[in-house]
Amino acid sequence: MKYNITIGIAFLICLFVLLPTVHADSGKTYKVDSEKIELMNEPAKDAAVIGELEKGYKITIFEDSYGWGKTFYNGEPAWVALYQLTEVDNDINNIEENQEAEQPDIAEQKNESAAASEPNNEPTKVIANGKLYRINASAVNLRSAPDKNAAVITTLSNGSQITIFQESYGWGQTYYNDQEVWIALYLLDEVNGSTDNEVSEESETTDSPQITEESETEEAEPDQKDEETAAAESQEEKQEVQAEQSSEAPLAGYHFVIDPGHGGKDPGAIGSEIYEKTLTLISAKRLEQKLHNKGASVTFTRTDDTYISLGQRAVISNSTDADAFISLHYNSSEDQSARGIETFYNEAGSLANSVQTSLMNHVDLIDRGAKQAGFQVLKENKHPAILIELGFISNPDEQKLVQTDSYQENAADGIAEGLEAYFN
Repeated sequence: MKYNITIGIAFLICLFVLLPTVHADSGKTYKVDSEKIELMNEPAKDAAVIGELEKGYKITIFEDSYGWGKTFYNGEPAWVALYQLTEVDNDINNIEENQEAEQPDIAEQKNESAAASEPNNEPTKVIANGKLYRINASAVNLRSAPDKNAAVITTLSNGSQITIFQESYGWGQTYYNDQEVWIALYLLDEVNGSTDNEVSEESETTDSPQITEESETEEAEPDQKDEETAAAESQEEKQEVQAEQSSEAPLAGYHFVIDPGHGGKDPGAIGSEIYEKTLTLISAKRLEQKLHNKGASVTFTRTDDTYISLGQRAVISNSTDADAFISLHYNSSEDQSARGIETFYNEAGSLANSVQTSLMNHVDLIDRGAKQAGFQVLKENKHPAILIELGFISNPDEQKLVQTDSYQENAADGIAEGLEAYFN
């Protein structure tokens, strides 16, 4: 009798414990509501962090349990605190399903399901230089793994271009914001067999000003560091040089690190006409010319279409005696009406405000202000560091504007004069 009572009590306890867990078979789509959220390997605040998502990302939750939501990250189960998410009324998965229904070839319609559930004899194909594709549906998801139930990282609109570096069972692998992502291949059209290199080189092989200093290696060599700091062995000597040369050029003796965002396998934001990585390099070289004319020296984190990790960008900066680190980017949003310029900073609020104010005096775009942020290139930087978003290439009008020579000239003037105003 005692044994039966014990079993009964145990059963009721288990039933009570498991009751709050809710399974969502088809998944519910949420949008990240906080500036940044952490993905955990278990539904507990002291669990291991396995990834991060930034504000605005969409994520599919398949199970709710005690305030935690279960999703997938890089093919592995991951958990996130639900209070940091807002449910999206129109599930983005429905968009993808509607696009699948519109495809004329029934065999193609089955590709995504096959990729998610049943392996076949098709081998994984690695594409060394990548293949350029164009989105042929109204909206397509980029997912964290080659699985139709994997977390949605972002969504691309019709006409956007994307470079695929690996194909596996109907899925294509690319990169978004330094993260590996996957997309269903049948929703894409190949663009004349060309690669992302051909797209970027069209804008990047133009004549550029002479590079004052370069830092492209994975690790800063001691000799390289000596060369970069030879002009000023101490802060006192550097100030003397600046004082002596100030009458000749307003930024003489100052040293800046310019960081063109993204590059190589990481295209950054993908506009319908151009990649973010292409624009940032154009802007960086224009800015270097302006600073050089004002007497400053410059170190680039990259000078061509090369992939440099976020951590290495901070290492390059920290290996120099730079007065400031300037990272250049272009923005993107699912809301195509979003527009404007904003500047993020580590502890350099006054510097960021000076540059943002100057930019607004030179270009006719919306002022989104200056704000502190924990981006890796900022928080791991020992120098005053700012990250400038120079416009939205997801906005059709702004995308066309930022590609013009006049905009690039004015934006470079704005940044350079903002630096000059701050340091003088």
